Amino acid sequence: MSVVRRFHPEVRLKTLLAEPGGVTAKTALDRAADNVESVREDCLVAIDVKIEALTEAAKTQDEELLSRVYRLSNEIFAEAGIFGLIELSAAAHSLCTLTSAGASKGKNAAIMVHIEAMRVLRRPDVSNDRLARGAVLAGLRGLTAKLAATA
Repeated sequence: MSVVRRFHPEVRLKTLLAEPGGVTAKTALDRAADNVESVREDCLVAIDVKIEALTEAAKTQDEELLSRVYRLSNEIFAEAGIFGLIELSAAAHSLCTLTSAGASKGKNAAIMVHIEAMRVLRRPDVSNDRLARGAVLAGLRGLTAKLAATA
């Protein structure tokens, strides 16, 4: 008859977790929020630069248009979401959805409307007005719904 031997290798993570010290989850989240806030202004400037890059990309009519617009709008979507710019993030997501649907024929006007909406959402007078932000988003939703119905 054979004897079964069981081995329990030492796991470094288990050892580290058992040691005293460290930080609580709340403290870690607070520190992370502080770190994000410390780069807020730089990131908002980068979002503005990306919106301008979208404008330049949309002026071209080459085959790479949709992929460039998608990439930039996806970056804006993520970055705006991090900083709680919900409507700007939603507008960028809408542009991602529009460009991921394929063929660019007939979409240039809709792409430009989305870009202009993102530019408007970055203006202080609109960014501080919840109703104005909602109206901009409602307009984009109507546009994308109309485009989806005709596709």
